[in-house]
Order: sequence, then structure tokens, then C-alpha cells
Amino acid sequence: MQLGLYAQDEWSVNTDLTLTFGLRLDVPIITSDPVSDSYLENTAMPAMQQRYDVANDAQVGKAPQGQLMLSPRFGFNYTMRDNVNLVLRGGAGVFTSRIPFVWPGAMFTNNGLTAGGVRLGDLPPNFRFVPNPDAQPTNPNAVIPSGQVDLFTKDFKYPQIFRTNLATDFVLPGGISTTLEAMYSKTLNNITYTNVNSDPTVAFTWTGTPDNRQVFTRSSIDDTYSAVYVASNTSQGYTYNLSAQFAKDFDFGLNATVAYSFSDSYSLTEGTSSQNSSQWRGQMNINGRNNPEFGRSDFAVGHRALFALTQTIPWGGAGSVSSATTISLFANIQSGGPFSYVINGRDARNLNNETGSTSRNRSLVYVPGSISEINLVPYTRSDGTVVTPQQQWQQLNTIIEDDNHLRSRRGDYAQKNGSWLPYSAIFDLSVRQDIGLMLGGDLHRFQLSADIFNIGNLINNEWGSNYVVRGFNNYYDLYQFEGYEADGTTPQFTYRDEGVSGSERFNITGLSSRWRMQFGIRYLFN
Repeated sequence: MQLGLYAQDEWSVNTDLTLTFGLRLDVPIITSDPVSDSYLENTAMPAMQQRYDVANDAQVGKAPQGQLMLSPRFGFNYTMRDNVNLVLRGGAGVFTSRIPFVWPGAMFTNNGLTAGGVRLGDLPPNFRFVPNPDAQPTNPNAVIPSGQVDLFTKDFKYPQIFRTNLATDFVLPGGISTTLEAMYSKTLNNITYTNVNSDPTVAFTWTGTPDNRQVFTRSSIDDTYSAVYVASNTSQGYTYNLSAQFAKDFDFGLNATVAYSFSDSYSLTEGTSSQNSSQWRGQMNINGRNNPEFGRSDFAVGHRALFALTQTIPWGGAGSVSSATTISLFANIQSGGPFSYVINGRDARNLNNETGSTSRNRSLVYVPGSISEINLVPYTRSDGTVVTPQQQWQQLNTIIEDDNHLRSRRGDYAQKNGSWLPYSAIFDLSVRQDIGLMLGGDLHRFQLSADIFNIGNLINNEWGSNYVVRGFNNYYDLYQFEGYEADGTTPQFTYRDEGVSGSERFNITGLSSRWRMQFGIRYLFN
């Protein structure tokens, strides 16, 4: 359950200054605990606690305790009246997210005792499907306890941020309404994960090039469990946003609005999945998912410009009123989304040899400064021709030079979400035709409408594109891991994206990158 209380008071100090004070209290409560695995608590966890400090705070068979999450807020609005109206406004406060009960909810399934599976090969040859859900077969070879375990630290707190903003509204000469605003948010509590069952012993580090990332033993501290994910808190992360808006109404019926903003955001773990294993798997890293890299958030926006122009043309004749044609043009021009460059390859799912759910790689690439800093090996195309390391380097070097972030990181590792997709520019056109008639002393209005979304794509099919990376969840596979040299520690790579560069390397989203048109009719009456 979640209990919530909120109190707010607004104080008019005088005719110009208004202060607002508020306090919100959220109390998230999980009313029961998952079953407790005594073997995990008494035998396996002590061994994990010797290797991971966070394991000492993990609770077996205990859901996060009820919390008193206080969120105080303060705001002000000050109006100065001289030759023009000038308003200063702002505030600060603590804000609690929607409570993600799905994360601790997994403890009731993934606890070593509850979830299991049975394969057809484990059953007698004469087995037939059983429709009764309460009479399903059990696994005769099942080992209990086993499987994945999800745990939370005893002092785990749900996500909270501190946020403050300062803004001003005023009118420039010529009647231009202006708004300037700055906002800053600091992470107080966010979630991060550690697989405390993955042996942190370093087996070796990569050799042969400056890329010397760590490789572990791919062994579990206790083989009873496939993984033991401990969710804990981090305060790493912040967001800032700067924006400006200008608007003016002209005497001849034109309304114009122009706005610009720049926003950037940084985090350790994104918290975008409902599954704790996916959260851990999605942590961008160099030396393993248990050592996630702090960097730009998936939710960073970058540059964004908005334009809105609306022209109203009134017209009418005998017997008609409130008739007009309205034409509106909207534009949204903004940075593409941030993304990370990672290492690809069939054997690259777990370059660092951690145990746990590692179906997708999140190892950030090393950006070579020259061909001597990456061990490229030949590969054979489907037509039987061989692509040499020199040919691959020429292609890879072109991509590095084409990306501002990669170019700046030569001789170092790429940063989490250090690169941006190409800009997108989307224009929408709207036409409204209003027809008003007085019939029987009443006003009747009809409105005919036509909207064209992404009109640039209608004019030219190469315009109006929104780009996404080909990989899953904000990452792009740059080059492929092919295994090791005979020494067992020098990695081999290939670069296989032949002949692609610039924006053609990325996918284009479906609906939003295509023009669409809709027509409408409305009847309004008093």
C-alpha cells in the first residue's frame, strides 16, 4: 500500500510577493515478506559478504521497510511594476518518484524457493498436457534452493531528487513576452545493482593494446544460485536545464512563439526495466556490470528549438459571423538521443566473464588512436573474399572521425551515452476553417480542419527523420570481439559495417518519421 499526505499554504506577504510552503509525506508499505531461504541466509550470504560490502546490508526474506519519505517544498513569486511588468519566480524542494513496487515485488518470486521450471525431457515419455493449473507436473530433478535471487539492502530508499528553479517573465520593447528559466535537479536516492554471487577475482587483464580491461573467472561464489542481485542506493546523478521563450501577437492576426532549451542529465543506473536482472544487465561498464560507469543518462535531451506561427484571417459576408481561416505551422528541431558505443560479437555477451544474466553486452569500446591500438584480424565475406585489417581500419577510422565524441576519446574508452544521434527537424501544418451562421437567433459554428504531420517528409522523403540506434536500449555495436590470440589474453576484433557512414548507420523510426494527414469536422452551438 501507499499512504500519502500533503499540506500547502500560500502567504501573500504584500501585493507583489507571494510565498508558498508545502510538505508532502509518502509512506510506501509492503505488508508481508517473501519466503526466507535459510541456506542462502546462513551459508551462501556469509561467503558473499566476505567479497562484497553491499552484501552485508542485504536482507534475506525481508522486503524494504516502510518509509517516511518527506518532501518539503518552497516557492516564491515576486512581481515588480515599473515601466514593464517583471516577475521573478522560483523554488526548491524534494520530490519523490512514483513508487516502483515492481522492483521489490520480484523478491516474492525470485527468492531461491518459489520459482522453478520443468522441461519435457524430465518427464515420462507418456506424459500428456494437463489443463488443470493446480495439477501441473513438477521437476523430478529440481534442486531447491536454486535459480535467481533478488535482494534489497535493509536501508533501501525509493527514488528521490532535490530540484530547484529560478525564472523570470517580462516584456521586451515591441511587446515581446519573454520567459527565461534555469532548473537543476540532484539525485538523492536512485537504484543500482550488484550481483554478489559473481566471483570478483580477476583472472587476467587484456594485453596487446592499451585496452587493459579486467576479465573475471566466470565462477559463482555459491553454485546453488545462478545470480544474487542486491539493489542498493546511489546519490550519483544530476540534471540541468536552461530555457528561453519569446512570444508576440501582431496586429494583423499573427501569433509567433519561439523557444529554445538545453538540457543534460547524468546517472549511474537508468532504472528503465521492471526486472532487477535487466537493470543489472543494462549497466554500462568497462570492468564489468558490478562496476557501472557514471555518465550521461538515457533521458538527456540536449538542444531543442520550438517554433509556432499562427495566422488568423477573418472573413465573412451577409448572414455570417465568426468566420475565419487559421493557418498554423509548428516546428520541433532537437538533438537526437544519446547513445553508447559498445563491443559486439557472438562471444562478447560477457566480455568480463561475470556470472548472471548477460544476454546483451554493455562493454564500452576502447577508441583506438591508430591501427596499432586495436588487434584487427581478417574475416571472410559471404562471397569468399577476405577483408584485411588495413581495410577494416580504414572504415573504422572513418567512423571515429565522423563522431565528435569518438574523435575526442582516441586513446581512451568511450563514455556512457557520450555520442548523440543526428538532429531531427519535424514540421507540422494545420489549417482550420471556421464558418459561423446565425440561425433562429442562435450562433451555429462549423469548423473544417486539415492537419499534415511531418510535412517535410511529404515534400522530400529524406527529410523529417527521427533516428534510433540499431542496438537495444541506447547502445550501438561498433566493432566485434572474435576471441583471443594463442596467449589467451590478447583480444581479436573485426569491423564489419562496410561502406556505411554518417546517419545511414542508424535506423529511422517508423510512424514519427513518416508524413501523415488527417481531416476533421466539428459542429459547435450555444
